[in-house]
Amino acid sequence: MTKSLVLRLGLFPFVLAILVFTLPTPAEAGPWTKSAGEYYVKIGESLYRATSHRTGSGLLISGTDYLSATTYGYAEVGVWDDLHLQAYIPLMYARTTPGNETFSDFGMGDARFAVQHSPLDLAFPTSIRLETKIPLYGEPATPQTPARGGQQVDFSLWLSAGGGFSNIPLYLYLDAGYQHRTSWTFGDTVVPEYSDGIVTLAQVGYNVMDTFILAVGTSGVIALEQDQISESYITVGPSVFWPLTDLLAIEFDSYFTPYSRNSAEGWSVGMGLSFRRD
Repeated sequence: MTKSLVLRLGLFPFVLAILVFTLPTPAEAGPWTKSAGEYYVKIGESLYRATSHRTGSGLLISGTDYLSATTYGYAEVGVWDDLHLQAYIPLMYARTTPGNETFSDFGMGDARFAVQHSPLDLAFPTSIRLETKIPLYGEPATPQTPARGGQQVDFSLWLSAGGGFSNIPLYLYLDAGYQHRTSWTFGDTVVPEYSDGIVTLAQVGYNVMDTFILAVGTSGVIALEQDQISESYITVGPSVFWPLTDLLAIEFDSYFTPYSRNSAEGWSVGMGLSFRRD
């Protein structure tokens, strides 16, 4: 994550109190809020493969070869002191091959928009973030067509804290939040009643000889109700942030899914170019 370049912000005052050591994409989390005139923009591509997929009705279909490729844009733009806006907009291709048949879909995915603020003046960075997920698609064309995501609007409230060490180029952060899954959709789409959940992100990174940043992280969603459709999962994986100039960097990330419930267990690889001004 680009904010992880700030590696000497004082000793992080607590140990991560969670089992997940996660990696989100290197710009979708963390307490480092941008101010007016600062920005981070990324254009990326990710590939995901699994042996199961979810239908538009929320059911998990196993025993299939599932593939998705996502081209996305992500931005953080500071609009005030310690206040920034975030946006993530994906374009997806999804394909599944149950038996000898192939079903595919192409179009926009789940957009995410957020506002983040750091109101506290502490010895270490903290922030609060309100995020909404907006589905930019409707129902799949057929019951066999893989869904591009949950078709309802979701809201998540995040708290984030992190920091670095004064004597070693190491940083870490933890995000934890509450996800409210609504039944709101666009058009006449009818969706199941998904359970709310606890969402987490965490990352540990190391600046290797002031050349690139190597990080390991995890993300998690834990549904509060154990029904037949609400997703729970944990992802784990590494990432690399490699600055090419003061403004431009190349990024790589990957993860796998060691735990899931009502969710596919797969793996992903991705890369992107990012532009920043701090």
